[in-house]
Amino acid sequence: MAVSISIYNNVNARSQTITLSFEGVIVATEPMTTTVDYFFKFKTSARDSGNTILPVKIVNTMSDLALNHAKQSATNTANAYSTIKEMVVDYTYDYIYGHTANQHASGCTEQLPMKF
Repeated sequence: MAVSISIYNNVNARSQTITLSFEGVIVATEPMTTTVDYFFKFKTSARDSGNTILPVKIVNTMSDLALNHAKQSATNTANAYSTIKEMVVDYTYDYIYGHTANQHASGCTEQLPMKF
């Protein structure tokens, strides 16, 4: 299952797309043990303002926050997301606006804003 989020920039009259997919990985090993891992995967072919392709981001739980899994990007909070919609909005915000190194004391590296 995948959802595409299209972001339109009025100034440049250009759009960028972020794809959000819900994925599952099944690992079977000997002796017969099986592990199933479900996660959300954010992916875009957009580049940042420095012309580098923005990274794929993996979210395993609602407490995997956008900034180094420590803080939400749009606000200075370490609270887990309360809904999937809240998580999607915050990760999308982070792709669009980027963040400074250690933003909100999260320990994250710098990410430049999305280039349009």
